[in-house]
Amino acid sequence: MAIIPFVPNENDQVQSTYKRADWRRAKRQAKKDAKHKQTDTYNNKCDQNHKQRLTRKQIRDLRKNKNLVRDLLSIINNYFPNLISSLKEIKDGRCKEYTTYDIDMVVLVRILSAIFSFNSQRAMTDGLNNDNAIKNIAAFLGKNDLDELPHGDTMNDCFKKMDPDDLERFIHEMINRLIRRNTFNDSRVICGEWQILVDATEFYRSSSRHCDHCLFSRHKSRVNGEVVHIDYYHHVLEAKLVINGSMVFSIQSEFIANEQPIPDEEELWSREYSEPGKDKVKQDCETKAFYRLAEKLKAAFPQLPICITTDALYPCKGMFEVCRRLGWHFIMRFKDGVIPALAKQFRTQVKKRPEQSVHDVGGDGAGLDYRFASDLEYEGFNINAVDLKDSRVKHPFWFITDYPMSKHSCKSIAEHGRRRWSIENQGFKRQKKHGYHLTHMFCKDYTAMKIHYLLIQVAHTISQLWEHSIDMKTLKYTIKGLHDEVSRLFRSQFLTPEDIVFAHMPKRVRLFHSKAA
Repeated sequence: MAIIPFVPNENDQVQSTYKRADWRRAKRQAKKDAKHKQTDTYNNKCDQNHKQRLTRKQIRDLRKNKNLVRDLLSIINNYFPNLISSLKEIKDGRCKEYTTYDIDMVVLVRILSAIFSFNSQRAMTDGLNNDNAIKNIAAFLGKNDLDELPHGDTMNDCFKKMDPDDLERFIHEMINRLIRRNTFNDSRVICGEWQILVDATEFYRSSSRHCDHCLFSRHKSRVNGEVVHIDYYHHVLEAKLVINGSMVFSIQSEFIANEQPIPDEEELWSREYSEPGKDKVKQDCETKAFYRLAEKLKAAFPQLPICITTDALYPCKGMFEVCRRLGWHFIMRFKDGVIPALAKQFRTQVKKRPEQSVHDVGGDGAGLDYRFASDLEYEGFNINAVDLKDSRVKHPFWFITDYPMSKHSCKSIAEHGRRRWSIENQGFKRQKKHGYHLTHMFCKDYTAMKIHYLLIQVAHTISQLWEHSIDMKTLKYTIKGLHDEVSRLFRSQFLTPEDIVFAHMPKRVRLFHSKAA
């Protein structure tokens, strides 16, 4: 019997050099590639559908099939299933013997009035004085014996006796629900942190004195130095969580107010108050409020990885110490004159190391030039910086951070630093000028003013999720038109039992990044 020698296969020799872990890794990568390919195919089909121009009749038919009131309730139950029931847990400071409306009804009516863009308490009282509106609010609350809604004055009397801290804890629970969803894990930045934008805004200003603790500014004449005008105002420092790069949700608020009573008007108008030796009231400010806000935010979310993003007012030793002590990263806007020593080190290093620069082209063909510097020393801190020149913008963008800097990371750091404008545009500007009437005085009482402010933040959170769940480009809705439409439908139609069952069903919600047409 002849013996046939074994000749090994060359392919077998090549395959034998791979480990099983390599094969598993390649298999996982193949699954990811296939998934991305399916996603790209789906997106291409969606783009083709968007490019097809619809007739006005087709748009009307699509709008008829959309039940906006039901979708609003569905979004609330999908993202915050315990929101309606947890309203009952808010402490009610009113005397129960003289209370007609429960606390959950009062708070819900105020949230809905902000979503419906009512510009005053009277507009809310008159606008919701409707049988269909009462039935719909009863459906939201799960009540059957509701025959009347609270008046605006009744709501203000309730808000005067509420504790703003209760509403802040309520907002914390809403944010916890969002960050625990796997849907928004892609919103994390750099090393897995959640980006939080911090900035202050004004929600009240008047030439007349509001209270003993409001802020004030004295305007003097350049000719004789006499006081010609005094402004009284209230500010709030706001921390907003960025999700999906286009939505900003209030996560913590810190009201800026003077602890000590301010001087009377006669003293403020006097010229002697401006003299150097005069004892003046040290007013509260944005910087002081940041330290208080940071402690509250850390206490509310002790394990949350955070990246703080601010404007050029914040870079200083105190801010760096707070971020290091609390275990937070930071990306701060930087300008000339803020910390001259850092600016000088940055320019020196960039000049000596021309290789620390990157040129890139944006999606719209814009030129992006990056220059970065690492290990800049300031008061015992190692600071990194990046400078971005965008061909579409006249002025450059300059950011400092504690993240490691490289040719790859400098792009993402600059990109996330430019998100700071989201708190101005999608946050404050939207709430002041586009439906929420943040600067309107809904009540003269300062505690009630705080409650109104916090409930507007709750309404804005719900509205953003609801707006992004609607394909507004296909339906040809603007943001204002969408809110006007749901306000009209809320008063002209009522939710059927089938609508309520559908709204409470768990479902997957697709969020559209592009909103208004």
